[in-house]
Amino acid sequence: MVIQVVEGSVESRIIRLLLEMYPVTLRDLERELRLHDDVLQRSLKALIARGIVEVEPLPDRTYVRLLRSDFSFVGRKESQRKRVKHHGRKPGTPKDYEGPMFG
Repeated sequence: MVIQVVEGSVESRIIRLLLEMYPVTLRDLERELRLHDDVLQRSLKALIARGIVEVEPLPDRTYVRLLRSDFSFVGRKESQRKRVKHHGRKPGTPKDYEGPMFG
């Protein structure tokens, strides 16, 4: 069964890094992903509960490793999202409208 992971989420960033690098410590994840410790811990707990990663505490370091490799990343990447350009006028007003005429 393929595990679906939302693209751009913290979990997907962790999984992609673990697919690229091995071995990886908790400190490596914090440094590479630029995450606070509490955000990383919460995300790792969710991944552990889903059976995706395992945390191996050793006396001097704590290693994180993938237990599975059958992932499907769903959703759009940040670079694929269309940027919206905002113009200075209010919505619904024609381009040549210049306001009320006095006098």
